[in-house]
Amino acid sequence: MILSGLCFLPSCFSHSYFYIKSGIPWADAQQFCRSKYTDLATIQNQKEVDKLGSTLNTWRWSLENQSYYGKGGAGFRNWAAGEPHEGANYQVCVLMTSSGQWADELCTSKLPFICYKGSQITSPDFILVNDLKTWTEAQLYCRDNYTDLASVRNQAENDEMKMMLTQNTWIGLHRNSWKWSDGSVNSFSYWYPGAPVPTTTATCIGAYYGKWYNFNCNYQFFFLCFEAHIIRKVVQVKLKKTDSVEMEDLKDDLLQKFSQTLKDRSLDDYVRLTWVKRSDGKMFEKKNTEKLNETCPLRL
Repeated sequence: MILSGLCFLPSCFSHSYFYIKSGIPWADAQQFCRSKYTDLATIQNQKEVDKLGSTLNTWRWSLENQSYYGKGGAGFRNWAAGEPHEGANYQVCVLMTSSGQWADELCTSKLPFICYKGSQITSPDFILVNDLKTWTEAQLYCRDNYTDLASVRNQAENDEMKMMLTQNTWIGLHRNSWKWSDGSVNSFSYWYPGAPVPTTTATCIGAYYGKWYNFNCNYQFFFLCFEAHIIRKVVQVKLKKTDSVEMEDLKDDLLQKFSQTLKDRSLDDYVRLTWVKRSDGKMFEKKNTEKLNETCPLRL
């Protein structure tokens, strides 16, 4: 039996929004909000969009289960010369060329794609789908019919996929280069049709008919500030080991399962989970069964 501290971080549990009817540039609006409230408004989910009437610039795989990758697997890259175009923030999805090299591309481009099937870590199955779809459409198709868009963990898998290709083809790597003013990370988006506009001069987002559109940051608009009330709670979780696996090695996978449980029950809108280390630097503490039976386990 093992106990660990699981920390709930409802970082936006109670957002208050303030509409400022003064047209100023984005940077000035940010400074005003930070001096008077918390920051410029962040939108983390559809409920907050409705209430008003959300992403770091890093590459990540569509398949998020970290146990699939092993050490270094999630960080494998095979960029072509000159790729990716770091200045082109609107090119946020990745294709593999027929030569096996990678390039970033507009996610709205329609290309064939490679899906991943099954849960075999050592010998996954890759399926080439020749239907032309956007990256997001390809992701949905793979998740509906297989497991996810294909991840590439090493050169051997890259070479295996290369043998399947005759043209540019989507793989599962992508990024969201848009970042909230307060630095918070969220994959939620609510773009106006046709947005974001592919230009490096329109790098700030405003509301256009209730949806998002990217504008030049020097444009002068009214703006929204928010004030957040942060609540942190630490709870103890009882876990039962059934084999010799080390729980420390499973911490990422367990956290993902807890988060998914919250999402399945629509409880994830304002909750963030993270493990808390004990005073000895470890996250888990072994306890005997008799002692644990005297405690009430957390049920998610």
